[in-house]
Amino acid sequence: MPSKAAILAIDDDKVSQKMIRRALEPAGYVPSPAYSGEEGLAAALENPPDVILLDVEMPGMNGYDVCTQLRQDRRTRDVPVIFLSSHSSLRERMQGYEVGADDYLVKPFEAENLVARIGVLQRFKAQRADLLDRYEAAKHTAMIAMTGTSELGTAMQFLERSHSLDSLDDLADALFEVTRVFELSCCLLVCVDDEQNWFVDGEGIRPLEKELVLMSDRAQRFVDFGNRTIINYQYLSLLVRNMPVHDMQRYGRTKDLLPLLLSAVDTRIANLFAEEAMMRQSRELLAAFGRIRSSVYHFARNLIRNQEQSDRLLRDMLQDLNQDFLRLGLEEDQEAYVLNRIDSAVEEAIEKIDASDALRDTLLVLLPSLRSVYHQQQEMVDTFTASHNRAQSNAAANLGDIELF
Repeated sequence: MPSKAAILAIDDDKVSQKMIRRALEPAGYVPSPAYSGEEGLAAALENPPDVILLDVEMPGMNGYDVCTQLRQDRRTRDVPVIFLSSHSSLRERMQGYEVGADDYLVKPFEAENLVARIGVLQRFKAQRADLLDRYEAAKHTAMIAMTGTSELGTAMQFLERSHSLDSLDDLADALFEVTRVFELSCCLLVCVDDEQNWFVDGEGIRPLEKELVLMSDRAQRFVDFGNRTIINYQYLSLLVRNMPVHDMQRYGRTKDLLPLLLSAVDTRIANLFAEEAMMRQSRELLAAFGRIRSSVYHFARNLIRNQEQSDRLLRDMLQDLNQDFLRLGLEEDQEAYVLNRIDSAVEEAIEKIDASDALRDTLLVLLPSLRSVYHQQQEMVDTFTASHNRAQSNAAANLGDIELF
């Protein structure tokens, strides 16, 4: 972040002000101090800074009151605010987010952490205007395309379409198309096998929003605070920033329809990862059977070669015998010689023809491979079946609970 960025530090504690100054000055920032909520609010409204560091606990106007006033004034409503507090519970973080904070830092903090968070919020502020323009354009396009379509009809169209979407990006885009029609600003977390994928619609996502989603109780379907709601499913969490709490009929419809949409998304996510696993298993099966085919091919080729050699040896022996017996009468020792030649040739032919050892060795290689492939395939089928049944049960339960207004 460039050094000319203006930082306003609102904190009644002189020690905290000194800590802030020592943390920021080496990075090129010169923070402006304000020693009360009233003083800080006046300074921010008179000359809006790039970032505001705001203490929570102050006499008179506390940090929550100051942030509320900042967000209500058009001059400061988009200025990033980082709360500084000695409390770290989820309740305090939710209260800070409720009044409009962008991030929350627990005292005592490390200088590098504070500088890094300021940098993140500066980039967030720079990107926010462009994202808002894109959001408004996309919202306008969606509203035109879906004019005259009821909310339930839109949801049903999404359910039909969701089965054909084959990536997380496509699923998120399709979901956000529907939430725009509902005039909702949302961000989505998809988490499978501890891998987090964030998707955002509208103004971007604040660091504090990520913390709230990650810290929310995933055992609860709905986590409501103010006009914000987090909706949790097995593989996803959706944060809605602007639930229509002042219109109870619309609010009820929204809370009925969102689980219907998210249940379909959650099921499709499970299917996508199951399909990916099945494809990976199929490739492994193809490779395994390729190795089996190669082994059988070489075994058969060697067996044929041995048989050809045996046939040649037997033919040579017969030719030799014919020549021997055509000679003059055989003496006893000559007969013994002929018999020895026959025995030797037969033994050699039997040795070449006998493939039992080679067959055994080949099967010892093939059988473990076939057994491993079989067990892997069986585990894959069992996992896919259990996931599919669980998803169907959840979807049926959610459909049964829906009460449309």
